[in-house]
Amino acid sequence: MTAPKRLPVTALLGANMFFSGVTYAATMPYASVVGVETLGMSPGWFASVMAAGSVLGTLVSLSLGFISDKLPDRRLLVLVTAMAGIVAHGMIYAWPDQWSFALAMALVMPIAGACYSQCFGYVRVYYLKHMPERADFMVTALRTVFTIAWIVVPPLAGWVAAEFSIFNVYLVSSLSYAAIGGIFALLMADKATAAQMPAPVRAEGASLLSSFALPLGTLAGLLGLVVMTAAMRILTFTVPLFIVTDLGGTVADIGYYAGITAAVEAPCMLLLAYLTTRLSKETLLAAAGLVMAAFIGLTSILTSMSAFYWLLILNGLGTAALMSVNISYVQDAIKGRVGLSTSLMDVVAIAANLLGATAFGLLTTSGDYRFALAVGAGVSVLGAAIMAGGNWRRLGGLQAASA
Repeated sequence: MTAPKRLPVTALLGANMFFSGVTYAATMPYASVVGVETLGMSPGWFASVMAAGSVLGTLVSLSLGFISDKLPDRRLLVLVTAMAGIVAHGMIYAWPDQWSFALAMALVMPIAGACYSQCFGYVRVYYLKHMPERADFMVTALRTVFTIAWIVVPPLAGWVAAEFSIFNVYLVSSLSYAAIGGIFALLMADKATAAQMPAPVRAEGASLLSSFALPLGTLAGLLGLVVMTAAMRILTFTVPLFIVTDLGGTVADIGYYAGITAAVEAPCMLLLAYLTTRLSKETLLAAAGLVMAAFIGLTSILTSMSAFYWLLILNGLGTAALMSVNISYVQDAIKGRVGLSTSLMDVVAIAANLLGATAFGLLTTSGDYRFALAVGAGVSVLGAAIMAGGNWRRLGGLQAASA
């Protein structure tokens, strides 16, 4: 009897991470342009919608992270979150008005937003079970595939938005969520791809809360990540509008901006993979905050698109660190609880989205996008200071980090 062929799991997970990247790359650069410029939402109304989604998303992400460590098959949660993505971005494409945008982003996308971390949670657990010595490498490698989508998709999405309809980018995202769901449905058909980690055993007499304890340095690091990522959110919301108003660019330029940043980001991730063998994660993340501050601050004083494009080298370097080194940093936060630790990626992202959206709403009420960017640079410096100040003993080489 011929043994059944095993699925090419790594190839499927690579395809999954590419489509996961598409869901972000096709829509994130255009969110503020769709909400404010196209649908006519005020900056305050747009910020309120994004902030509401962030609050709900925090609760959803923590709940799903806790549940994922309890379920016998964590792949089911990827299917649920992918379905939410199909619905949310499908709503915006099918009914392009302020209320469908508000309902999708505030109520449905908080569930879909957890798809990213649930995918990485499964990746980490699967490779810890089958190839534990390569688990960290595979997480980094698959995050690079995610970045490839950011290289390819934004310029294409910008062209589609400029030539046809900007709402088509949400159709692309909805179909990508469908592809993610299809890949995990296929994986669930093969029992060999099931993966879960046993819950850690609590010490005798220890409380339940002890299983979730975070050292003060880790708490400071997570707070620093929230603040630095909030600065990136201010950038994300503000730069598209800054490009089309202050710099005289077009919707297509927004796509080029995102694509060029990702093209720089990909090789920078390889550099960072090497640096993680020499320097502590805290050092790299704090440095990334300063690099992002330099980029955002310099952007705020620009007057031409050509100068802006040259600065994207800084953006790619800083983004590479904050979006790759942070994964392994966060997944190690709560020992033995990969699902709950990975959900902290969503908590960081959602808290940052809340802060960034609120700041965007307050800072751009008068239409002064330069001032908003200048404040964003200061926020990034603050985040780097929190990361470094809370972990000053860990700064420098790996020997110092383990001391």
